[in-house]
Amino acid sequence: MNRPDLRPIIKPAFCLVVSSLLFSSFAQTLRGTVVDESGTGIDSAVVTVVNAGLATSSGSDGSFSLTIPLGTKPAGLRRTLLPDAVQHGQLLYFPVGQNGTPVTISVFTLGGRFITHLVDNNLAAGIYRCTPLSRQLDAGIYSLRLRIGDKTAYFKLPVLGRSAASVRLHRSDRYETVADHLEKKTMAIDSVRVTKSGYTPTAVPLTSYDDSLTITLKLFSPSYHLDPPNPCYNKFYVPDCIPDDPNSACGGNCRTANSCSPPEDPSKADLPKTFICPRFMLFSSSMLQAAKDDAERYGWESGDAPPFNYGVVGHDADPGGLDDGASSCCQCYQLIFVTPEPSSPQPPDLPYPKSLVVQSFNTAASGPKGFDVFMGAGGYGAFNSCFDDPEFGNTSNFDEFIYDGYPYQNPGSGGISFLRYEQECRDAWPPTVDGVNSSACQDKIEELCNQAHAPGSQEVTDDTRRSCIETNKVISLYHQNWTVMAKRVQCPENLTRVTGCRLKEDNLPLPVPEVQTPQQAQANGTFSEGYHTTTMQDCCKPTCAWADWVAGQNLPVDGEWESFYSCDRNGVPITK
Repeated sequence: MNRPDLRPIIKPAFCLVVSSLLFSSFAQTLRGTVVDESGTGIDSAVVTVVNAGLATSSGSDGSFSLTIPLGTKPAGLRRTLLPDAVQHGQLLYFPVGQNGTPVTISVFTLGGRFITHLVDNNLAAGIYRCTPLSRQLDAGIYSLRLRIGDKTAYFKLPVLGRSAASVRLHRSDRYETVADHLEKKTMAIDSVRVTKSGYTPTAVPLTSYDDSLTITLKLFSPSYHLDPPNPCYNKFYVPDCIPDDPNSACGGNCRTANSCSPPEDPSKADLPKTFICPRFMLFSSSMLQAAKDDAERYGWESGDAPPFNYGVVGHDADPGGLDDGASSCCQCYQLIFVTPEPSSPQPPDLPYPKSLVVQSFNTAASGPKGFDVFMGAGGYGAFNSCFDDPEFGNTSNFDEFIYDGYPYQNPGSGGISFLRYEQECRDAWPPTVDGVNSSACQDKIEELCNQAHAPGSQEVTDDTRRSCIETNKVISLYHQNWTVMAKRVQCPENLTRVTGCRLKEDNLPLPVPEVQTPQQAQANGTFSEGYHTTTMQDCCKPTCAWADWVAGQNLPVDGEWESFYSCDRNGVPITK
């Protein structure tokens, strides 16, 4: 890609004049209404004028009124409000407020398939004019995504004829160079913060204390709650799709590729690559929060101390046992841990790990009696698109990976586990809890786990390291092959919001929080014996991220929640 032309455009200076009326000493009244997304007033919302230090509550119709005392000054809070980005034809105008702000401009098909980044850099403060073309594009309409810091905007990019122009990006320090295209700058003198239980807090800038505002609150939704999986990325072949026909389904983009090749068809090398979502892993931030939210939702325990950890597992269907049909996709199970490996400390010295509630995300895993738990550095399994590891024979040939740094492991060793480090973690035979708890053992584990680095996401990096470390602690020693007792259960709501797949299964019981040990499971009488766990992290797109293995196997999907999410190489779920 050609490098953007960042040469400044020299224009006369622009001086922003702020009316002295903004700083009048006369008493002023701030009025407004707090509404929900349907426009209905919200009562008892707390409205705070931050700098003035005043607060009130909205009435039954959502209205509020605050009188700002004489002499209130906005000292220290004055800041320039930058205008929003705008588009004129194929020209994009946008402001950058601070030096070093990350800016990306990306092109997608209307069906959501990523084509290219036009700009992906930290830019200096200024006003920019961009001609967004960087490679040959066929005539048609494309989607243009602009990200400036944490703000995102979308535009349509019309291409009238096949084009091969280079991206042109012009910067100016002078606002008036694009004054006809951008709204005028204004000055914020204060801010209004509005809160209400059950809603996401919001803050709006004030340009005057004598104003009337309508402030919209959105119902609170956890950050891991996303739209359903994108139906253009979860089919072997998209129905009603004609290749390269933009008027057909998914804009003519009829297929996607599993990131792992092998086993994926090498002819799919030019298609978008889809990976497992790292947010599925045991101890990811999304899974931890979902377990807390479900504990509160179902009244299991305090939201700060959920009775379960959440995860996903590879599990082949067990007809006549736990399962009914030929596919286990998106079904959930409660696992009770019974016996660890011989080279592990043993109960009762070793505490039983907290019961896992897991959802099946992959088949051809460890057989109908097995549950292959997805965790950070859990072992490659049969294939690998996590890291470009030349020592592993089935590393993907597509040359696209989630990590550019990964904990060193013998490819056949099952990942980073305390079991592998006899000198640091096994001080005697039989091994002891003290040996695993020792600083030598835990320092070794942490040193190796912290080698994980995902260049596209700090969250993926942090989640992988946490998962790798926590699964090797005495209190949560999941990273080994356990014998377990298992029970098919109804999937908790928020677990499915992390994964994207939900079945209609109201006839099934919810997990049982009071069952945590083998003795409790035997007394309960509804758990089955003879099952075991293994561990893995291979980063390939899982079986159950293909809707063909869910609805296509006659599993009763709940509306659009018809498969697990797929993710791009940065760990971002591909949503509708």
